[in-house]
Amino acid sequence: MVKLFLLGINSPVLATELKRNLATVNKALRRIRLTMYQDVPQEVFTGIVEVDETYLGGQKNNKRKTQLRKDKGIYGKESKRGFGTTKQPVFGILARDGKVFAELVDDTEAKDLIPIITKRVKSGTRIRSDTWRAYTGLATKGYVHRTVEHQKKEYTKGKNHINGLEGFWGYLKRQLAAKGGIRRKYFYLFLGEYVWRYNYRKPTIKQKTDRLLKQIYTNFGAKY
Repeated sequence: MVKLFLLGINSPVLATELKRNLATVNKALRRIRLTMYQDVPQEVFTGIVEVDETYLGGQKNNKRKTQLRKDKGIYGKESKRGFGTTKQPVFGILARDGKVFAELVDDTEAKDLIPIITKRVKSGTRIRSDTWRAYTGLATKGYVHRTVEHQKKEYTKGKNHINGLEGFWGYLKRQLAAKGGIRRKYFYLFLGEYVWRYNYRKPTIKQKTDRLLKQIYTNFGAKY
């Protein structure tokens, strides 16, 4: 099952191929996704690191007030680009030429994001972000902080950009949109799945399958 899941086979097809009912397959897939979710990068991020936040799902008129304020602060007006939702903000950290970390957060103010950064990113690291106010105090925390001003339609200034993380957000949103709707209580599992898939995009299917099977056996005492 794990190999077929990694190849992108959906649950109805898996149920048919494995001759199992759909509920049994979905339960197994939740365990696989939970294993992915728990297999987060353990190393502290160093080098050049990008930080950014996004809002998944929803329409502009459903945005949180925080996101509307950010749109206006960065773009000079409320953005029409469609990111933002009343339901779930997500914060991410990406090490260039390395791994990505993403986490559901309650909000996107400094009190929500700075503690994650100080835990996950080594002091002295070069951090790249947009000009959202939550990142204003990063220099006082010992980081070398540089920004790009999206309000001025500045997306790349030499090595100052967050294109890597924005690329990951695009990948994440496309994958989630293809699911056609996810129950909120399972949202963290799907986020964990696509963080894992991104981080282990280079190993072979066999290597990825072996890694997951080993961890599933440790966590649940069973193979899939």
